[in-house]
Amino acid sequence: MGEQVAAWRVPAVPRAVLELRRMLLARIAGRGFDTDAVALAVTEAVTNVVRHAYSAPSGMVMLRAEASADELVVVVADEGIGSRGHIARRNPGMGVGLALIRELSTSVRIEPTTTGTTITMRFAKP
Repeated sequence: MGEQVAAWRVPAVPRAVLELRRMLLARIAGRGFDTDAVALAVTEAVTNVVRHAYSAPSGMVMLRAEASADELVVVVADEGIGSRGHIARRNPGMGVGLALIRELSTSVRIEPTTTGTTITMRFAKP
């Protein structure tokens, strides 16, 4: 794998979106990755946690990043309920962020777990 460049666990509240994005971008600055793509994908992933992972504002969002010479791997995880199909039917705009993450990253893996959801995004250097 690569060198761990970041690991945070913060409350899943709206300010976490900008804070995590800002802190991650500071850690990867100058490493040659497309920071615009990383910033937007991380914004979408963390926003999904804040908006959909917990039924009450008491959960956490975790972000971890590792960088190698040619790839950045960013993992965003929660311990919440995630977004279920019935929520998507009530909110037809849901899912656009996930499509955007797929477009911005080299690859993405979304894994529902017994304790939440994990999104692993990979970004190759341009």
